[in-house]
Amino acid sequence: MREGSERHGFGTAAKEAHFIAAPLLTAAALSLAGVVAGADDEFRWPGVTLFLLVATSMALIASIQISYYALQFKFTEEERKARQRARDWVEPTDDELKVILRESQIAYEDNLRYAGVVFNCGTLMLGLGIAAALVPPPCGGHDQAAARIASAILVLLCTIADAVWVSILLRK
Repeated sequence: MREGSERHGFGTAAKEAHFIAAPLLTAAALSLAGVVAGADDEFRWPGVTLFLLVATSMALIASIQISYYALQFKFTEEERKARQRARDWVEPTDDELKVILRESQIAYEDNLRYAGVVFNCGTLMLGLGIAAALVPPPCGGHDQAAARIASAILVLLCTIADAVWVSILLRK
């Protein structure tokens, strides 16, 4: 193994997405939801926007929870043996231990994949919520209307590109 390569890979990517990015994105979504809830006359679709932002937060929190749940299945042979000794469990044979480790690794990876799908749904809803928040209200008189519409279109296009990318990844 190359020096420093333990920092890369599926587990590390999931850890950074679910334990660093997801909490930050959740905070951003809830902050924007608070703005929408407090000034609904400044938004074209305040109800839909608020719903998307709150749903975003719930999806991202769920991805954190699922990822945390997955961690219980990630352990080494030595950690499993130490846990068995500490709890006075009957020590499995080498073949049984290999099965336990293989099944645990599969459960770990499956749960991380589920967490990834939920995380991706959350980021897509966040993009839709931001785009909806940027569309100016129908009452007019906004100096920023053109900029808000252009920004909403940009966010929507990026969200569509992200949706295409996520669908490609899910097919692999």
